[in-house]
Amino acid sequence: MTSPAPFARRDRSVPVIVVTDKAALARFGGRDTAVVKLDPPLHAHAPGTECIACESRGNVRVLLFELQEKVRLGMAEPFVRVVVDATEAADKDAVADALVPGRLPAFGLRDHAVARNFHLAEVV
Repeated sequence: MTSPAPFARRDRSVPVIVVTDKAALARFGGRDTAVVKLDPPLHAHAPGTECIACESRGNVRVLLFELQEKVRLGMAEPFVRVVVDATEAADKDAVADALVPGRLPAFGLRDHAVARNFHLAEVV
């Protein structure tokens, strides 16, 4: 019997719903649902540039990894699904692309952990 690849998706990964429509956001929630909000940049940048603070605030992989760590440390309630509020995101397609294996490169262990433990279930 062979073991799965080290960063292969688990059999029971957490579904992630990316919500890009403000009207649809009210449909999602519940006790077993974690809601994370992608914050838009709070200050201006030259076209084509990004600062590290804005990048981490708007990076869905960072937010999911931090959420997972908070649950592991007992700082947040366990959840069975995640709703990502991307209604204010500048590039809504990039939010979903970050959750599809192979679409955007993984830059570190954090990104691989997210790919293993979460999967894109729906974009609304």
